[in-house]
Amino acid sequence: MDESQAPSAEIDAAREEVIEAMERTAEIYGLSRSYGRLYGLLFFADEPMSLDTLVEESGYAKSTVSTAMSDLKRLYLVRRRSIPGEGKKAFYEAERDLWTVFQEFLDREVRREIETMLRSLERAEQQLEAADSDQAERDLKKVRTLRSLYDRSQRLVGLLTSSSVDRLAGLLDRFQRE
Repeated sequence: MDESQAPSAEIDAAREEVIEAMERTAEIYGLSRSYGRLYGLLFFADEPMSLDTLVEESGYAKSTVSTAMSDLKRLYLVRRRSIPGEGKKAFYEAERDLWTVFQEFLDREVRREIETMLRSLERAEQQLEAADSDQAERDLKKVRTLRSLYDRSQRLVGLLTSSSVDRLAGLLDRFQRE
């Protein structure tokens, strides 16, 4: 990299500020700080990075980087890429659109939990309707209340996963003006 392309001290300091915030954010969500640092390195990278490059840039052990990439991929924060001519070598890039990350998480994880609960609540409701006791009536009321919450949650997840952040912000703005 020639001198005109080398990051300046100011750029390095600004990047480090953001990466350190990503480390703290990772901790908030119960992840290791290393996940935040690795995501930050990918976030600022202009091209996908290999595991070896991430090891070199971060100073972490290859096993730490590999585990982190698997977990960050599962959380939709990074994507694995192949680079032509590099064989089976894995490269990673950050998903920079955090709304997309949020939507993917809602669509694949939260929706699955909601559907699992709704199926179980429906079966429980049928069983309780067939039972004839005061306890069954009390439990049926609780199950129906919970089912109502999950039905509304399902609609909300559908709205959030099918709408852009700009559209939702516009809806909120209109709602707040009313």
